[in-house]
Amino acid sequence: MWPFVGRVREVEDVLSTLTSGGGAALVGPAGVGKTRLADEVVARLEHAGLVVRRCYATVATSAIPFGAMAAMLPADLRSANPLGRAVEHLLAERQPLVIVVDDAHLLDDASIALLHHVIRHGHARVLVTSRPGERTELWQEGLLRRYPLGDLSRAESDLLLERALNGPVDTRSAALLWSVSAGNPLYLRELVVSGRAIGAWRADDGIWAWHGEIDLAGRLGELVRTNLGRLEPPHRHALELLAYSEPAELDLLASVVREEVLDDLETRSLIRVEASGRRTVVRLGHPLYGSLLRTTCPTLRARSHQRALATALEATGARRREDPMRIATWRLDSGSPISVDLLAAAADQAWAAGDAALAERLCRGAVEAGGLNRVGHVFGQVLMHGHDPARAETTLADVMAAPLSAEDLSRLAATRAMNLHFGLADADAATKTLDAADTPSLTGDAREWLQVVRVILDAQHTHVATVLERTHQPVAPHLSVHMQRTRALCLLHAGRYSEVTDEIAAYEPVDSTPDDGALRMRCFALAFASRLAEAEALALTMYDRPFDELAFTGATSLYSVLSFCARMRGNGTQALRLAREGTPKSSTTPLIFDAIALANLAASAALTGDTTLAQQAQARAEQARRPAWRLAGTTVSVTRSWVLAATGQTKAAADAAMAAANECASLGAHGSEAMALHDAARLGLNTSHRLTALTATMDDPMTAAYAAHATALAHASPSALEATATSFQQLGATLHAAEALAAATRLHRTRGNLHAASRTSARQALLTHDFDGARTPVLRTDGLTHLTRRQAEVAHLATSGLTNQQIAERLHTSKRTVDNHLHAIYGVLGVTGREELRTVLGTS
Repeated sequence: MWPFVGRVREVEDVLSTLTSGGGAALVGPAGVGKTRLADEVVARLEHAGLVVRRCYATVATSAIPFGAMAAMLPADLRSANPLGRAVEHLLAERQPLVIVVDDAHLLDDASIALLHHVIRHGHARVLVTSRPGERTELWQEGLLRRYPLGDLSRAESDLLLERALNGPVDTRSAALLWSVSAGNPLYLRELVVSGRAIGAWRADDGIWAWHGEIDLAGRLGELVRTNLGRLEPPHRHALELLAYSEPAELDLLASVVREEVLDDLETRSLIRVEASGRRTVVRLGHPLYGSLLRTTCPTLRARSHQRALATALEATGARRREDPMRIATWRLDSGSPISVDLLAAAADQAWAAGDAALAERLCRGAVEAGGLNRVGHVFGQVLMHGHDPARAETTLADVMAAPLSAEDLSRLAATRAMNLHFGLADADAATKTLDAADTPSLTGDAREWLQVVRVILDAQHTHVATVLERTHQPVAPHLSVHMQRTRALCLLHAGRYSEVTDEIAAYEPVDSTPDDGALRMRCFALAFASRLAEAEALALTMYDRPFDELAFTGATSLYSVLSFCARMRGNGTQALRLAREGTPKSSTTPLIFDAIALANLAASAALTGDTTLAQQAQARAEQARRPAWRLAGTTVSVTRSWVLAATGQTKAAADAAMAAANECASLGAHGSEAMALHDAARLGLNTSHRLTALTATMDDPMTAAYAAHATALAHASPSALEATATSFQQLGATLHAAEALAAATRLHRTRGNLHAASRTSARQALLTHDFDGARTPVLRTDGLTHLTRRQAEVAHLATSGLTNQQIAERLHTSKRTVDNHLHAIYGVLGVTGREELRTVLGTS
């Protein structure tokens, strides 16, 4: 049976309707999972003892009276009253009877009449599946309650993949299949089945990943062709144009396609017309339509389509900012003549839009046309972020050797300096490059841009406060955004997390999409300030992009955010999986992001107890450190203590945490300093005074909780530790909460307060019950009384607002058993009711 995910509310609602004597219709387009949901409902009905008779309507049976329902009716219905005889036969069935019909839109008229009769007279409960817009009389007349079904959400799609493959799926592959399937369960199923058959799915270290392109041969292609249906030449022509241009402006498409053709395609749900800001745009009805249409379109016709699109867009004046990029892409793909000027402008736009793969294509097109000097500054950045900084240096050096104006030379020097610094970690060479380009003949803007670049580079190895002050130097308005972005980075390092978001909001226009750098800083600021759910949601938006964009290094830092959030929740296995995905697989020249990714892998491996991987990752992270990246290197220092702790070297780990805290403090990186000081406190050192002092400038609740935790440990106060645990729970940092409770338990037990020790131990057990492979020196079993697995389940359900009777129904047990469980839970935890239970569990 194919896994069933999501649709929980729909199942409950349909069951409620049917068990109360009503009827239901599951309505939705092909492939959304109507039949699978009906399977789940039927299984639950049969388990409850109801008689279920199921039939399947088809095109073949649609012309035969009672054709689809023949299996549940008498063999001979040749009588004066076949409907009455059919009803009599159904009434002879053991009651209560449920009739389930798949694809009811294909039912014949006699079967429809029979269903009408049994529903109206209450002879049976009826459940049907149907496509929208066909044979709607059953629910339009109020006979059946209509339940519309759509595609799965991104989270449901990811869960379905993991259950179907019986293992975790890497984030990039999940994003690829989401972008391709748009959450359609039928397409997802075929992608799993066909992908395994051809070897596209491969498991590495227990994590499934998709390799290669999506192949539309076989069953998947057949399904897409079936849903597209028979296409007349004008309709195919329109869809092919849209396949190469979506989302396309309605006025652009209308200039090359007749209006009645577009109307017909929209009626058939093969295209979607929707508002996008001030524009009206057209998209294909499903992403796989475009994949199939592009795959099956002959080469010459495809080139003709793209030339027509470029010509049509040029005829409109190409007024939008992204229009040159689109025209250049169509001209390049169609083999049409294209100017170096257009390629250079389009490459600039593609890089600014974060489309690194397209920027590289356009740059290479310009280079082949002899325009290396026009795109050198973009090409250098593309090569650097594509893990080839050495080639970027060679390319930029060649371009700068040609005769250039002082302004062009300064622009290329800025790009070259950033590649030298961020790619090759040669800060001295970067400074010399900027100095050489900073000539007296430079204009004000060009000189100010070099000044801005110096600040950007210094932000990686100079004291945070010094750079922060320099970001306030006056520069031209169009350059100030770079100063503000650097200021936001300094505020992030300084641990002033709320100011990071404010700073980004100040330079990001309200109606624009934030750049990748802004999104990453927001993610880290939210995560470090304990707004874990918001950080995860924002990070995941980055993975809804095309699959190939994720190959570029900048996006990998977002895995660090997701892995950090998982570690804070005690989800060690998930943290390790995410860290693996974000780690560079090769040992080629490391970039600044790689040191952070490797340190993140080391921390996650240490949490799960994989000491070999932790040590290997930490060693690679140490090798990836460079003096030019001192601020990024503090991440490696902070991680070192937990790799030592994982191998049992607690004293050395505590000393390493203090050394990391001092290193961070010397650079003004107070955010990392606070984390390192908290780590040292968890490992047995008294860092309460320093952490308390940091709360004067860091007003986020997580740093305050760190300070409270360290103070409670220093004072050996079990009550304060319990209060700290509650604070950590409310912030979502359940790993720290469990550690605080473990410490409180030991103190209670040492002082002979066994009842309190049992209570805090049980509370800790409720938290660690949901952990996944998380191990720290503090979290050791202490032999005290814990709740059983079932008691923990009952406790969580009780705090969710369910009554005892509802809990009993959910767990398929009696109310008396639930009463007994709660009585035992209250005794173990030392509470008197649900409100106190919510407080203890941190859910109030």
